[in-house]
Amino acid sequence: MSSSYAAVTLGPVRLHGVTVRLRPPAFGDFAEWRRIRLRDRDCLEPYWFRSPLTWDQRHTPGHWVGECLAARAEARAGRRVSTVLEIDGRFAGQLELVGVGCGAAELSVWVDAEVARRGASGLAGSLLLDFGFGTVGLERITAPIAVTNAGARRAVRQRWTLEAVMSGYFDVGGGRVDHELWSVTSDRVPAGGFAADWLAGYLATHPTADNLPGDTTSSTGTTVSAYTILRARARYCLGRARHIADPLRTATPGTAHSGSITLRPWRGGDFTTRRAARIAAGPLLAPAARPEDWARRHTRREWWRSRSASRMGLRGKHGAVLVIEEAGRYLGECRLFDRDMFDRNVRAAVWVRPDAPLETAVDALRLLITHATERLGIWRVSLAVPSADRTGAALALAAGLRHEGTMHHFRGIDGALADHELWAFSAARTSATYASSRGEGEHP
Repeated sequence: MSSSYAAVTLGPVRLHGVTVRLRPPAFGDFAEWRRIRLRDRDCLEPYWFRSPLTWDQRHTPGHWVGECLAARAEARAGRRVSTVLEIDGRFAGQLELVGVGCGAAELSVWVDAEVARRGASGLAGSLLLDFGFGTVGLERITAPIAVTNAGARRAVRQRWTLEAVMSGYFDVGGGRVDHELWSVTSDRVPAGGFAADWLAGYLATHPTADNLPGDTTSSTGTTVSAYTILRARARYCLGRARHIADPLRTATPGTAHSGSITLRPWRGGDFTTRRAARIAAGPLLAPAARPEDWARRHTRREWWRSRSASRMGLRGKHGAVLVIEEAGRYLGECRLFDRDMFDRNVRAAVWVRPDAPLETAVDALRLLITHATERLGIWRVSLAVPSADRTGAALALAAGLRHEGTMHHFRGIDGALADHELWAFSAARTSATYASSRGEGEHP
């Protein structure tokens, strides 16, 4: 995979006489970005993340520059593919692959309402899918869509599959809202790619042009002042510095107890007991590995490397690792990882020695969820359990998690690519349920 996606340009592709292209966002896109988003407020705001600022206050030059800076930093780090949609050279929306890592990413889209249903956005999305599965090498792309967002739900076609309904997934509009989880996977990529497949299908049903509106007021390229850029850069750097000291960076502020079970961070003297526990749990953690190969992986160098990586806590690549301990015995580990961009959703994983009872893992998972929701401010904790793992399903059910659906072609924590059941605990009071179907919009 490429280490940087900061200069991605896709297209141009012609569609009924217009040119469709994706390119990186630029400071000069500000005026057109603001004009369209203020005009389309009713379509966008109900499905956009909630903020104490008014819609106007969220669309200032400083906010756009900050958004560009964040997108560039994430793209350079290989964690995001950030593009804007151009139609005949005019800015018309944004399409991104966010959270790129471990063979997966999430698709985020909003487009100018005047062109949303005229083909260009579907073609642009297909170009980005081809890039994700081709150049980036992704195995799975998802699109969470609010259950109230009827417009976006209609737009998800072309080999996408509805996998689950995620309770309290995202804080949009007036509060936390349930979201459908849609996915497309690498085993479903059309022979000629998504763009060619989409074009063939669209042209077959739309043989004549549905003219896209011209816009004589377009202001793409308008300059943002150097002072605004400087202020936005300073604000962005300050925001990144604040993350260094926040609670999500540490593995845990202290320890957590429940009965005889304790969750605690790793200690320098844990190497021997941890090694013995992981070797014993080899059939669970690495079922395909030979016992002797599995044992050889657990060196002091591996231990110190893992412990060093865990110091970044939830903001680190591997998340926050906590030891499951009972009466001083190292029984296993649990982990919080893969936090979302707003730090309120995380994934969890738990393993214990095979000679430990299931109740130990259940107590540890319950304690982990309490720790995450009450001490770290997390709203939602999810668990991916291989579909064939009945013990894991029993653990999730006993710990109070809810089964939400089946994720296809999902790479689990053991590295295996297989169907996984999605279980989750949500502390949020949702403002909308799956039965709701009102609303329009294009942002998944």
